[in-house]
Amino acid sequence: MLATSRTMAVSAGIGFAFMVGFYGLPFVMSLYLQQNRGFSSLATGIAFLPMMAIGALVTPFIAKIIGRYGARRLATTGLLIMAAGLAAVALAPEQTPVWVLAVAMMLVGFSAPLIMPPTTAILLDHVPEQLSGTASGVFNTSRQTGGALAVAVFGALLAGPEPHEGVLVSLSLAAVVALAAAAASRLMPRT
Repeated sequence: MLATSRTMAVSAGIGFAFMVGFYGLPFVMSLYLQQNRGFSSLATGIAFLPMMAIGALVTPFIAKIIGRYGARRLATTGLLIMAAGLAAVALAPEQTPVWVLAVAMMLVGFSAPLIMPPTTAILLDHVPEQLSGTASGVFNTSRQTGGALAVAVFGALLAGPEPHEGVLVSLSLAAVVALAAAAASRLMPRT
């Protein structure tokens, strides 16, 4: 039953795609900023503060926003915003000021509460109650797989002779994965 559920499959795909971007971006940019732009660990961490702060500010209001706009619409919108943020960072010229990159990364941080809570809500609302634990386990496994694969693949891409090209390819790939998940999210039921 669970293995054939379209809602389960799409939710797992969204969880996977979300973690590719949400783990992949900090991994890629922290290495790039420190190794190629000469930033200290502290300065690199500060560059990520706006991305994390925006997600923390939006999260308390997500339940109301879901109630107003619907979970599916929110998840789709969040994935599109994530793709835009990833693409903006990927396509930024090599010497783009860090504050501009931080603003672009805020889109990814903003997308997080728009994607995960609505997707989780849809999933748990559309599986039998006795399978909710299994569904949660599959969902979380897909998320962790996405994060682990992103780190492995993007690490290999960054190890090449041209680091900025590795950033471009890695984050462009993450953006494409987010766009594919946005398209797939339209297959989830409305709530």
